Amino acid sequence: MVAAVLLVGSRFYPVIAEVAVVGNGHYSKEEVMDLAAVRPGGPLLWVNRWSLADLTGDPWIARARVIRHWPDTVSITVWERVPVMSDGQATWSADGTMLPGVDEETRANLVRLAGWGEPRIDEALRLQELLSPFGPRVISYSPEGFDIELTDTSLFTPGVATLERHWAAWTNQRGDRVAVYPWGVSENND
Repeated sequence: MVAAVLLVGSRFYPVIAEVAVVGNGHYSKEEVMDLAAVRPGGPLLWVNRWSLADLTGDPWIARARVIRHWPDTVSITVWERVPVMSDGQATWSADGTMLPGVDEETRANLVRLAGWGEPRIDEALRLQELLSPFGPRVISYSPEGFDIELTDTSLFTPGVATLERHWAAWTNQRGDRVAVYPWGVSENND
């Protein structure tokens, strides 16, 4: 009986007076609060793992930390995923999570993914990360490998492992078109 009274009473005291949100960029403070189901006037003690399921399950949210500060404040810190690659319709973060609702202007400024055959998205994302200092613009895949347009050159490689194995040789080559093969690196200066 006492437990039931305490449970019902916790609905009315203590209540949330203030919500602080930090780390949001894609979502507004209000959207983060909605996802977390946290609002001023709500029960402070009812903010728990289960009430935060929509926040932690959202594809844009990589991580979230929610702290209840006695007697009436909740602080929410989010680490949002950032879009890095798009095929014009779907958009991915660096960890391979597909991010919904990316606007057309943002997609146009991301590395473009194109290709045919068996999808090679994980490898393309790894290549985008590896080649980010060289300004990748387009990563095209096929069963044979990857054709990659960079800021000042283009690159062909059968896969990530081959490029990693010949990384030093590739970074020392500067041609209009560089190809990294399992047996070495070649360049073409047109």
